[in-house]
Order: sequence, then structure tokens, then C-alpha cells
Amino acid sequence: MRYTLPPIQPHTEAKHHILRYHIQQWFPILGSVYGNLRYVDGFCGPGEYEGGELGSPLIALETIRAHSYFDVFSDQNRRIEFVFVDENREYIGQLEQKLKEIHIPNAIRHRAEHNLFEVAMTRLVDNIEATGQQMPPTLLFIDPFGTSGFPMELLERFAAHMRVEGLINLNYNAFIRWLPDPSKHANADRLYGGTRWRPALRMRGREQSDFLVTEYENALEEIGWRGTSFEMVNNQNQTSYHLVFGTGNYKGLEAMKKAMRSASQTGEFRYTDRLDPSQPVLLGLDREREYPAEIAEYLSQKYDGQEISIDHLQENDIGWHRHWLPQDLRAALIELEYGTLQRISNVRNGDGRRRQARSYPDGCYITFGKPAQTQGRFF
Repeated sequence: MRYTLPPIQPHTEAKHHILRYHIQQWFPILGSVYGNLRYVDGFCGPGEYEGGELGSPLIALETIRAHSYFDVFSDQNRRIEFVFVDENREYIGQLEQKLKEIHIPNAIRHRAEHNLFEVAMTRLVDNIEATGQQMPPTLLFIDPFGTSGFPMELLERFAAHMRVEGLINLNYNAFIRWLPDPSKHANADRLYGGTRWRPALRMRGREQSDFLVTEYENALEEIGWRGTSFEMVNNQNQTSYHLVFGTGNYKGLEAMKKAMRSASQTGEFRYTDRLDPSQPVLLGLDREREYPAEIAEYLSQKYDGQEISIDHLQENDIGWHRHWLPQDLRAALIELEYGTLQRISNVRNGDGRRRQARSYPDGCYITFGKPAQTQGRFF
């Protein structure tokens, strides 16, 4: 007997858009370097929705299988493993049936496991650590119905391995239902890896939600993952949940920022800006125009009178920022060099060759400060 499938929600579709977009970038970057990859869907569900829409397990698998890089990946005898875990036996049964109905190439290995996520992942990490091996590049998609089953202690064990990233659904609505019940507080302590969340008991509304998400991000950073979050808002303009991304590599964060920005163009979903938590930011075209202005002001103040490499800026100032992307940096540099501010006095290529105007190639160096002469500059 088939389990009754849930209907898909608009914010779920946006979440799936982010997942698909990120995998499209994650796969060729890591797959071109490493022989084996792993994707883990920790609360995978049945693989489809009421209207026939694909769930996250099949979205991930189809995204890899249809990728333009997949044939090269396969021909080089590389492999990617998909691990699907759910505590609902009927969900796993339906997912296994769906997997039997599609062609799966030899480069893809998969298994669907009826189990608790925490149990399955603890066993996986135990086996890796017992052999002294490094975990292959792994993307964890943790999308539970509630806020239990993925304690910070377990995530810390994953974060100890290089090239492991996590995209986590922090279910705000489920969490605030916990708050009045002291019997749930021990589970919340496990989620956060301690009691850092407890001041939220004295808060309400936006202050409470911002605090809970910020402290969760801080907890991830303490275990070695830095990242960003994305606030998912329903049709009633209410927060459904936050997607929180954690990684130890700024390139991974860059890929996720691109994915989140791509999903935000409908205007239904938004970043919550932790630099000013009282002002949630609609991430649409207006923000894309504002980011270069923010960057220009930031760089002109931070590096006034200094020569800095473009590589340093891309990694340390842009790469690890919650929202900024390389295209924002280029727009900011053009404004600083050619706009009304004029706070770039020189740009030189590291190899000594002449540079093209309005270009900032890899390896170039930028000197910040008011040009001695602002007219008649040549390049």
C-alpha cells in the first residue's frame, strides 16, 4: 500500500532550486580533482510529492546524471555514492521502488537506509575514523521535519574532515514550539552543542528568530564550518524555516551564495543579514546594486594607502562574506577606479604585462587611495 504523499510547497520548491544549483557547481569542482564523492540526504522522504514532483533524493541524482561533466567523470572511472536515510520505513520503501524505475549508470552507487540519521551517520563516521581514512568530498543535506536527530556533536565529527559541507534546514517553527516545554530543552542543547540558545527563552518575534539562527551559525563556526543562511518565507510572509549552510572552503561558500541568490529572484525568499539583524534583507535586484557600493566603501576604508592582491580580496574579503560574490567585487573596483569616489591609484599585473582597462585579472595588485592625478590616466 502506497503511503499518502505530501503536497509540495512553494518554499520547498525554492529549497530544491538551491540544492540543484549548488550540486551543479559542487559536482564538477570536486569531481575533477577527487576520485570519489558522496552525497548524503539525511531525512530523504519518499522521493516524490503528491503531484509527481521529485523529492530531494531524485533531484540530487538527476542533477548529477544530467550534468555535462558526468560522462567525463564516468570515463575516468570515478564514482559518486548517494546515501539516502529516513526513519520512516514506508518512505524508504517508496524511494527504493522509484530508484528501480530509473536507469542508474555505473558511476553512481546508491543505497537507501531505514534508520535514524544520527545512528546511520555515527556508524559511517566511526567506520571512517577506525581505518584512519579521510572522508571523501561529501555534501550533507539535512532536512528534518523537526529540530532533532542531528546534534552538533555529530556535525563536529563531520566538520573535522576536509571537503565536507552541510546544508541544514533549521526548522524555526518547530523550535519555537519546543521553547515552552522544559522537557525539550535537553534536545535543544544537543542541537546547539550547549546552552547558548537559552537566552531566546526571554525573547519574542524577530529578536528571538534572529538570535536562534545567529547562535546556530556561531556554533557551526566553532566546529570549523563558516557559512550563511537563507530565510524561507511562506505566502503569509511568515518564516517557515532557515536554510543554514556550513563549509570549511570559501569556494564552497561562493557556490552556495550563487545558489541562494539565484533562488531569491522571486522575492518570496530572503537572506537575514546578521550584520544588521533588525533589518532582514530582500535579496533581489536592489541588493545586487547595493552590494558593490557596500564593498567599495569597505575596501576604500580598510585598505587606504595599501597595495593588495586581487587574490587576497577574493578569498578573505569576498569569499568568506555571507553575501558578496566576485561579480560584486568587480563592480566595486570599477566604481572605485573610474567612478566619483576614485579611491584606486594603481592596478598592476603581477607578471608585469600591461592590463586592459576595467579588468582585474588573477594575480594583479591594487593600490587603494586617492590618485595623485585623476585625469589622463593610461593603462
